[in-house]
This record gives sequence, structure tokens and C-alpha cells, in this order.
Amino acid sequence: MSMSTEPDWLQSLSTSDLSDYLSLLPELEKLLPSKVQASKATEQERQAEYQKRRRASLRDLKIPPPANVERRLKAETDPEMWLATYFASQFGEAFTGDRKSMLRSIIDAALYGGDQAIAGPRGEGKTTIATRAALYLMVMGMSTFPVVIGKSQGKSQQELKDIKEQLQQNELFVADYPEIGVPMQAVGGWSSRARMQTVSGVNTNIELAADHIAFPTIERWQLGQDWPESVVPASCGQVLYCLGVDGPVRGTKFRSMRPTLAIIDDIEDREAAASDVLIAKNEEVIEADIAGLGASAERIPRVMLCTCQNRRCIAYRFTDPKLKPSWRGKRYRKMVQPPDRMDMVEQYIDQRRSRKPDDPDAREAYRFWRDNRKIIEAGCVVSNPNSYSRKLHSDGEPLELSAIHAYYNRVADVGPKSVATEIDNDPPEESGPVGAGLTAAIVQSRISGLARRQLPINATALTAAIDLGKYRCHWVVTAWWHGAGGVVVDYGVAEVYGTDKGMDAEASEPAIYNALLNWRDELLQKKFVDGSGTERKVDFCMVDSGSFTNAAYQFCREVGGVFHPSKGYQPYTPKKANTATIIAGANMHASRLSSAGLWLYELDTAYWKQFVHERFLTPTFDEQNMLRRGSLSLFTLDGSQRHASYSQHITAEEFVSEFKEGKGTKQYWAVRNDNNHWLDATYMAAAAGEACGVKLIAPSEIEIQAKQHAEKQKQSRPVESRHQHGTRFKQRQGGWIPKRRN
Repeated sequence: MSMSTEPDWLQSLSTSDLSDYLSLLPELEKLLPSKVQASKATEQERQAEYQKRRRASLRDLKIPPPANVERRLKAETDPEMWLATYFASQFGEAFTGDRKSMLRSIIDAALYGGDQAIAGPRGEGKTTIATRAALYLMVMGMSTFPVVIGKSQGKSQQELKDIKEQLQQNELFVADYPEIGVPMQAVGGWSSRARMQTVSGVNTNIELAADHIAFPTIERWQLGQDWPESVVPASCGQVLYCLGVDGPVRGTKFRSMRPTLAIIDDIEDREAAASDVLIAKNEEVIEADIAGLGASAERIPRVMLCTCQNRRCIAYRFTDPKLKPSWRGKRYRKMVQPPDRMDMVEQYIDQRRSRKPDDPDAREAYRFWRDNRKIIEAGCVVSNPNSYSRKLHSDGEPLELSAIHAYYNRVADVGPKSVATEIDNDPPEESGPVGAGLTAAIVQSRISGLARRQLPINATALTAAIDLGKYRCHWVVTAWWHGAGGVVVDYGVAEVYGTDKGMDAEASEPAIYNALLNWRDELLQKKFVDGSGTERKVDFCMVDSGSFTNAAYQFCREVGGVFHPSKGYQPYTPKKANTATIIAGANMHASRLSSAGLWLYELDTAYWKQFVHERFLTPTFDEQNMLRRGSLSLFTLDGSQRHASYSQHITAEEFVSEFKEGKGTKQYWAVRNDNNHWLDATYMAAAAGEACGVKLIAPSEIEIQAKQHAEKQKQSRPVESRHQHGTRFKQRQGGWIPKRRN
């Protein structure tokens, strides 16, 4: 075949000859006539479409029919049977009266509406009942969007993870419900696979996220001819959410769907049940946020599963028909009827408690129970006769002989009050001081998600404070915004060198003064950056002058600027009016000290400590997962560090109320330990926020948004100025001392 580059010759070739020729001389392809080019483009499109269909066919799932139709249909008629059939490892034992009531209440709420509160013994599987009952409702189409609300977002997400794994790995469930199980198995641990999943060419819309799962949507016609006519597909796009009462509950929805049932699952731990503040907050979430989850015209049914921990907690209140009649409260005891021979029970308890050193497992007491078991257990009734350990001791005999034996083992080991509370839901009357319930664990959990020295985008004030000590000075830096929301962005210790035990306070002050100078230099060199990338400087810093007055005064006189001496008073006498030497403020005031040549900020110690505690008791995030107004949180630490020392300082003191008959209620600050220095520094930094205009109730102005804030910072920088102590402070809306930046 002779070669030529003339267009006429090329047009005389067949398509196959032309293709062979062009594979040898690709540079001649530009000489192709338009009809050949169009033919080649069409072929490429056909190949692309073929590959697309091929990939889609590989991705398209084939759903087999149920493995055992009779078993599936029979189990669906009875929720207890359904749970025992498909979750046998968790419901292998016969249902007790309290567990039946919990399950029935969830089913009835889904079918008929209304509210129900049930208190059951600790350890009886309330969470398992709640989540698996929700699955039954979804499969049966009784509730298309149940929401399970637990005590924390993290715990709820872990529970949902367990549910997803069970639905994917439960062979019996997958076999009998292939329209749900097969698509979930196909997704596996890769949620991205869900987006492209199809059955008969139609997307299943399945979704597996951290806080929710959405069942696939597969209609009858997609399941093939061998799908039995008697079985209605359970794959209707139902949704299950698992949320924490401390997370964003309000406004929960999925696509266009709103929740149809709320299951409130054991939302209180020991700390929450002991805190009046958290009790009030949780009750508000239940009665406002959760109650409003349903469609606008309907009130969502609610079921609360709980355990009473005291007579003030949510569980006790909502299961009391006198306090909450609409909740139809019920309390279940494990010990329904005590034994006839309580004298022998007491003898056993004494033997178990007084075990000898060579009998750490109290096997001598065990043998007493074993030999007299029929007599001891006569007349006794417990709600769950299966709740005891079947394990063997090293002596070859069981650890426990019955649920009654296990119950009184617990009475002997932890005390009757604890058992009455958590096992029998009958907490005793309380006595002694009662606090707000702030613990170190709660403080440690209040994490803002911001890095160290990173400020929120809408921060209006950056304040600092330092608590002076003979050997070390504890300092804190906080950022605040309107509504008294705050973040601790940095804290630490300034070491004092040159002091020893033999030196009194006055002799130690030169060394403390030098430590203050060094700390000031370090503080001013630190870079605090907000969300817009703008570097910020400390607006106001309080220096504790209570114990080391001369050092604090000398330091503040010399460096001036944003550094001011402060002193806490308890009790505190407020100042209501401004004078030439007094500037009145909210729970604080400034006094002119002519002899010292400076202004002293005098603070209401009790108020500001309680202010800090209340801020830490407030959940960190709101319904939009934004930092909540009125909260105080900590910066994020790297690795496993959890602000342990700081949290211990914050909870070193607690404001408590104690009722004494004939004397009434007494309120005071109870000292838990002496290391309260970061608490003092934090409350001074909070008071400094008040001085900068930060209020608990936000002023009627729009908060600065990220873009506006960044543009404002570019357009005009604040003018540096020293505070003129010789003149009265200018009053302004939202604060009593003008904000300054040094």
C-alpha cells in the first residue's frame, strides 16, 4: 500500500485501513475528514458508556430472598421473640417484669404517643433494650425515625457504632433481612461506598454516619421474582439517631424527615445527679429541646429509661407521679420481697465483712450461705432471678449461688444505701452539704477545640490574671465574647527564685517582684491569634495583691498599661455610686489609693468563683455545634494530657448548701484542698472580662462575624494608650471601663 498525504487518497481508504494507517502515522490524524472524526468520537462515547454501565453493574447489589420466611414472620409478631431471635447474645434469658415494661412502653409510645418514665435497677441492660427496641420499631415500620439520647455524645456514638457492627456481622439478621443486611455489609467500614450503592440501577440512599444510620430504600419491584409475596420489604429509608444530652439535640432532622420517637436513655451519671445546675439544664433539654423534635403540629412521644441516684435527680423527679403526672412514672426494685429470716442474712453480711486475711474472697461466709440456703432465701422474691455470676472459684464451687446471694453480697461490699439507690431505685433521704456538682472530670471534658493561644473569631476581650505565691505564681489567660462565653486559651506557672521556708512574706517580695517582671516579658511576647488570623494583645490583667501587696503595687506602678492590682473580699461590700475615689461596678469596684498612687480593683470573691463554676457547668457547644454563650472551656492539649492539675485547682473549693433542722439552710464555700491558685487566677480573669464590657446577658448588638471582624482589623488598628488613673473612667454601654489594648 503506497503512502500519500493527499486528502483525496485518504478519503478513498476504508475505515479499518484508515485506522491502521493512522496508528502508524498519528500526526496525520488532523487530515481526517469530519465524518471520520465524528465516527471515532462516537466510538469513544460508546466505549465510555459501556464502561460506565459495566462499573454500575458490578456495583449493583443482588438481594437474595429471606433465608427463613417463617422465622422472620413469626418473630415479628412478638417484640420479645424478635429480640431473643436476632440478638440472642443479649436477650438469651427470659424477660423480667421491669424489662418487659421498658420494652412495652417504647412500643406503646411509638404506636399511641404520650410520655413514660421507668426507673430500673443498674446493670439490667436499659441501653441495650432502648437501641434494639428502636431497631424493631424501624423494621416493623412503627417508627421511621427514632432518636436515642444518652448521657454524652461520645457514649451515644460508640453505642451506634456497636449497632452498625451488629447489623453487618449478625449472620441470622442478614440472612432473614437481606434487604437491610446485604447493603450494610456492602458498605462495611467505608461510608463513602454508600453514595454509589444501587439495587436494580436505583440508588439505595443508605447512609452510615457517626451519629446516625439510614436504612436503604429498596422497593418490592427491585427485589426480583423470587422474593416471597408474604414478606413486605423492611428497607424503607428509616433513620436512627444516637445523640448525647450534652450535644446539639434541638433541630435534629434527616433530609425532610423529623424524629417520630425519643428514647431518653440513662442520661445521668453520679456527677450530673448531684448537681442542681445540671439537673435543671437536663430537665430543660427534656421539656424543651427533646419535646420539640417532632413535626410542628405534633408533640413527639418520649420514653425515659433511668436509675434513681438521689431524691433530687432527673430520674427520681420524672418517675414521681406527683411531680410529673404526665410521665406515668414507674420504679422497679430488684428486691421485691426480702427473705423471711433477715437475722440469718445479717449474720451472713457480718461474716462477709469480717473476713480473715487468709480468706480474701469470704469463702467461709459463702459456705454458711450454701449450707443454709433454703432457710435464708425462703420467702424472698427478686425481679431478675438470673442476675448473678456463674463463674467458679478456685475451690471449684460457684462464686455466687443465686440472685439473692448476689444482692446481699453487694449489700455487704458497698453498703445498703448504695444498693437501695442504684439497685432498688429507693435512695435514702439526704443530709449534709450539697454542692452544684462541678467535678474535675467535668472541667476536663469542657474542651473548646481551639489550639493553645487560639482565640474564638468573635472574641471581644482578652484578659489575664496572676495569683502570687512564695515559690510560684499561677497565671491564666482567657478570651471572652458577648454573653460571657469564655475560653481559657493559656495558663501556666511563673517560678519564683530565691525564696525559702525561713523567709516571711515581706522578705519574699523582691523575688516575687522579679518573677512578675519576667512573666510580663513572656506574656507580651506570646502570640494570641483569633480565627481571622489577627494577632491580639491582652486587654486587661489583674495582679493578686492580697498576700504580697508591696510586690504587686510596685510592679503595677512600674509597668502600668494593662496591669492592675486586685484583691478579693469575702464578704464583699458593694459600691453603688461613683465618687472621686470609687468607681462602682458589677460585683467589683475600683478604689483610688492615693498613698500608693494607683487604683485597686476589689472583687466579690464568692460571686466570681461561683461565676467560674457555673460557666464550667454549662455545656460547651450549642445546637449548631458552636461555642455556647455562658460557657467556659479549655484549649485542646496534644496527646493524652487532659488539664488534670488545672481541673483539680478549679474544683478545690465548692459552694455548698447545708440544711440543719431548726437552723435553716446555710450556704458557704467548702475547701476540698489547698491548691486553688488557678481558680483564683481564673476568677480574676473573669472579673477582668467584666471590666472590659463582657456581660452574662449579651447587649443588643450583632456579634462580629469573621469577615467583618477581619475587615475592621485591616481598616483601623486600635490606638495604644495607657490608662490615666488620675481621671474617672468613662461610662459606656455594655461595660464600665473602656477596653484598652497595649
